[in-house]
Amino acid sequence: MIRVGLPGADLTADGWSLPPEQAHYLLRVRRAAAGESVRVFDGAGREVDARLAPPPADGDPWRLIRSGPVEAGRRAAPITLVYGLPKGDKLDRVARQITELGAARLILLDCARSVVRLTGPRAARRRERLTRVMTEAARQCARADAPALIGPLSLGDALDATADHTRWVLHPDGGAPLAEAEARPPLALFVGPEGGFAPDEIEALRAAGVAPVTLDCPILRTETAAPVAVALALQRLGML
Repeated sequence: MIRVGLPGADLTADGWSLPPEQAHYLLRVRRAAAGESVRVFDGAGREVDARLAPPPADGDPWRLIRSGPVEAGRRAAPITLVYGLPKGDKLDRVARQITELGAARLILLDCARSVVRLTGPRAARRRERLTRVMTEAARQCARADAPALIGPLSLGDALDATADHTRWVLHPDGGAPLAEAEARPPLALFVGPEGGFAPDEIEALRAAGVAPVTLDCPILRTETAAPVAVALALQRLGML
């Protein structure tokens, strides 16, 4: 069945007007016709069956009419990725992959070695794009929610936001093998940008009790390390 996300929608309502982006996806990309069944999810873990209805009048939007009860859908695992801002389109790829894996939160982190700085209108636009990327990925992998997006935060604020988590920092030197590190949910993974965390950031993480962990493989690029670490953490928690 075709799936479509309506983040924040009240799924107990009788129906919903289709925003332009979702209408384009259903009508142009999927070529859905009036009366076709659609599975709607609200981005918060609930979903419901609906049918596609044409506009009641010229100029009005297409609608989805609820046709079944609200149900619990597939939801996130208790994993948070705290990710140092990378260059280029790497952030989009990482956001998509950790959504597919089932991560609950993505915390963007301002790091000393981050080339990209997101502030003001640019940060708002980037957050909007990332939210769209993760909602689309949730639709494709049959999640009923999408990761919460937080930040960019300073390292201190990110530590505060994960204070109740088991915390690992991916680091190539001096850490325990990830396969042997203590793994209790909820779990937060800190992954640095290109070039990794600066020495003073590693010291701050250690001082906060964040355990350094290593992978038994060659050093990975940041956009590879993040989803690999999330997948291995899920495996350690028995959720993959």
